[in-house]
Amino acid sequence: MKRVGIVFLFSCFLATIFYLIFKSDFLVVKKVECQVKEKTSLADEKRWCEQAERLLWGKRMVYSNLTTVVVNLEHKFLPVGDVIITKKYPQTVLVQIAERKPIAKVWSSSGREFLVDEEGMIFSETTPETQDLKKIILELETPLSVGHVVGEDTILLILLEDPQIKSIKHTGQKGIEVQAEENLTILFSREKNLEAQIRALQMVVKKYRIEGKQLKQVDLRYEQAVVKY
Repeated sequence: MKRVGIVFLFSCFLATIFYLIFKSDFLVVKKVECQVKEKTSLADEKRWCEQAERLLWGKRMVYSNLTTVVVNLEHKFLPVGDVIITKKYPQTVLVQIAERKPIAKVWSSSGREFLVDEEGMIFSETTPETQDLKKIILELETPLSVGHVVGEDTILLILLEDPQIKSIKHTGQKGIEVQAEENLTILFSREKNLEAQIRALQMVVKKYRIEGKQLKQVDLRYEQAVVKY
């Protein structure tokens, strides 16, 4: 008899848990707290947070896949970078949104200026607070526009500090022609590992600086770098 009572109580407990999780409104999102961190002029907090609330309201706290909200925000609003969703039981969700951080301003051949982040995403045209960012002219195989993603090799060159890059142009025969500071022209191959080519470039630059020679061109498309000074 005692065993039957225990089984009955356990069954009631499971039924209660099932009801709370799957049937009742007790563990359903009824409040969405949303904030955008370190806002710039690109931040559209009202629209971003309204979208987050629209997607989260009424979701069940326990088994709903809230990460779909992150994907939705990042795709719908390109300036949105990281999105962190924290559950505050029983009915509140905290949404923290961080904007994408630009690493450079890129100029297209048409003269338009865009912002690009370290993932290669062109996510906006330039804004007043980005005037001090480095400027790089890009002439790639496809026109630049918001939503366009530039390749990893292009980002490696944009991030290069020594020598600093001023323009990047894709040329025929799978080449990259780069203009750097001090009127230096650098020729890379897109068919070879770019990181290895950059290391070779920096060794050449260092050597000729020590020798006090002004480099004019470094061609890294061949097995050995071809240098003009």
